[in-house]
Amino acid sequence: MESPPSDGFKQLSISSFYPVLTPRNKPTHSQSPVHGEEEQNFLQQNAISQISRSTDLPHTDSKGELAQARDPRPQRSPAEMNRRMILSQVAKETKSLLPGLLDSMPHAPKDGYLISNPSTLGSTFCPRFNNTTVKVVNGDSFDVAINLANSSLIYGTRDAKPVCVLNMANQWRAGGGWLNGAIAQEEELCYRSSLSFTLKLRYYPLGDFDAVYSPTVVVFRDNFQRGHRLMDIKKPDYLPVVSVVSVAALQGPELDLSFTPPRYKHNTDRDFMKSKMRVILRVAAYKKHRRLVLGAFGCGAFFNPKHEVADCWAEVLKEKEFKGWWEHIVFAVIDDSARGAAAENGNLSVFQNKLDGLQV
Repeated sequence: MESPPSDGFKQLSISSFYPVLTPRNKPTHSQSPVHGEEEQNFLQQNAISQISRSTDLPHTDSKGELAQARDPRPQRSPAEMNRRMILSQVAKETKSLLPGLLDSMPHAPKDGYLISNPSTLGSTFCPRFNNTTVKVVNGDSFDVAINLANSSLIYGTRDAKPVCVLNMANQWRAGGGWLNGAIAQEEELCYRSSLSFTLKLRYYPLGDFDAVYSPTVVVFRDNFQRGHRLMDIKKPDYLPVVSVVSVAALQGPELDLSFTPPRYKHNTDRDFMKSKMRVILRVAAYKKHRRLVLGAFGCGAFFNPKHEVADCWAEVLKEKEFKGWWEHIVFAVIDDSARGAAAENGNLSVFQNKLDGLQV
């Protein structure tokens, strides 16, 4: 297992308090040249969940067949086409800005390490935190990570490393469809940060139990709802730096629709997802992270059953192997009720009901 470079980063000034974990109210930004007032208004009015279906990903239905073969997707609306055009311009600008920005931040190199099937954790180096309480919040993964880092300055933490964020990755393409204007969780992380530069093309396609570990990812844009405005890149030392673990969830599993809510049709798929979760946690532990931001792994574009995924997370986090490794575990889950999901059946509600307050 390769060792990452030593840490040496600065976090944003304190702007929020744990456990509230809400995005900053008054960020300091410079206006992005690709967004005029009209584009900013469009993005805000047409904001969609980062966990909504990505139109760049093939998927299977409950019988394992390609869904689009039987149920072709509708033509994209003019609004969606406009959104994708704007986001593809954001991606181009992000790529053009990153070389110069990273040159000014030697403490945040664009390193990415492929880690395959990490071994079971031993107890020798476990920090032995007692009764860590899992939290589930409505928020963007990077916003939650930044606020968690800032609040740790007040409440104290034994973690000298950046907050570690889960990237729910595309197995086949680094960054998924971010260059084409897609807006699933991985794409959103790439629009906002240097993550795409750390996802080396030689690592793809990712193996079933592969992870890409990116120790220093610079966040320099605001979230989708705020139009991906640039933060103050003239002061790079104050830009937030996080670590990212990129793992791909199972895509398009067969579901047993005779149950309400649906379940995995095959227990092997359920076990497969739990094995992937263990990879995520082992990488974070081996790299000595004590603060984690996880998510609704595979519950968006990959169509895994949200109730089962939340249960799988609870079961894995309660395993003896993972007890005592983390001081803070937060699930960042966007509220998807605005796109048609019933409030009680949305990802946020399901994860809050099953995981929020869990002692591990």
